[in-house]
Amino acid sequence: MNIVIIDDEKMAIDVLRIMLEKLTQFTICIKGTYTNVRDAFALFEKERVDVVFLDMEMIDVHGLQVAKKLLVKYPSMQIIFVTAHAKFAVDAFDIEATDYLLKPVRENRLLKAVTKAQQVFSLRQEMQSKQKELHMYAHTFGSFRLLDVQQQIVKWRTRKVKELFLYLWFNRNKPLLNTVIMEELWPEAELEKAGANLHTSIYLLRKILKQNGSENPILLVNNHYQLNIEIDSDYEELVQLLEREHYDEQAIQQLLNCYKDDFLAAEEYHWAIQIQLRLKQSVLHLLEMYIAHTNEINPLLKLDCLQKMLELDEYNEQYMFLLLQFLIEKNKKQDCTQCFDMIQQKLQEELGVPVPDNIKSIYAEYMIRV
Repeated sequence: MNIVIIDDEKMAIDVLRIMLEKLTQFTICIKGTYTNVRDAFALFEKERVDVVFLDMEMIDVHGLQVAKKLLVKYPSMQIIFVTAHAKFAVDAFDIEATDYLLKPVRENRLLKAVTKAQQVFSLRQEMQSKQKELHMYAHTFGSFRLLDVQQQIVKWRTRKVKELFLYLWFNRNKPLLNTVIMEELWPEAELEKAGANLHTSIYLLRKILKQNGSENPILLVNNHYQLNIEIDSDYEELVQLLEREHYDEQAIQQLLNCYKDDFLAAEEYHWAIQIQLRLKQSVLHLLEMYIAHTNEINPLLKLDCLQKMLELDEYNEQYMFLLLQFLIEKNKKQDCTQCFDMIQQKLQEELGVPVPDNIKSIYAEYMIRV
């Protein structure tokens, strides 16, 4: 099991690490120890972590908030709280924490907690190995990747075969006339040449999809092509999120995790441009409404929302103001300075326009106060 320890007290981390290293009956790998939650999250983006020993009461953030965010983003991760207070035990188990240890941690209680975590870890591995029905999966936000049923990246013979797959997949609910496909994918080719290109690309695409267990992956009826294979995707996950009527922290975090970049952003397909714009505007509108009309938002989640909004619309002065205002409210002096410098660079240096008065005003007033 890969383990991470998060506690704002270095001594508490060292003691727990030594105790864990003594449990030689388990295959334990301590991937990192952190006094700062942000640094730990950076590791989670790169490494698989199975169990997190998490302090409940830290200076900058409460352990329950961190745990909720982790479990939304990494549902299979196990949380074991370590705290000096028993009063949060009910809340901990409400979010399905694996265990709850009181400081100073006793060896027998740590052994019991790690045993429980190992049992859950082993059971999940067994269930994954027995999973029979696997689908291909399409990652469509940012750089496109298609994973086969063994979760390996599909390799394409040509760029046009990949584009043909995406065009058929996006329009999978309706048959597409061959001439329509030719006009979209080979707009400058003569009709005969475009037809030959389509025929060859269909052949190569069928071959790839058949290797993943589909007997008849592409239907052809009266010169109309239609994809005939079940593929899961982050695009469908996002669409389902956008169609919800109500949004809580979990739904917003799922949306942020899903929408990492624009739809097929790295592919530069002209037929995907309108889809990109529509999805981006829908995500921005949803985040704006959530921030404006939701009381008592988790500060970490609100920061993620504001940063995502500015990432998607980097010259939006209102988003710049909201982010700076939030950092000022949280009294993050260094972050405020970095944010204001970023605003100056974006507006003055890149666009040649002045920083708006409301942004300069709140920043100047804050710097005087601190």
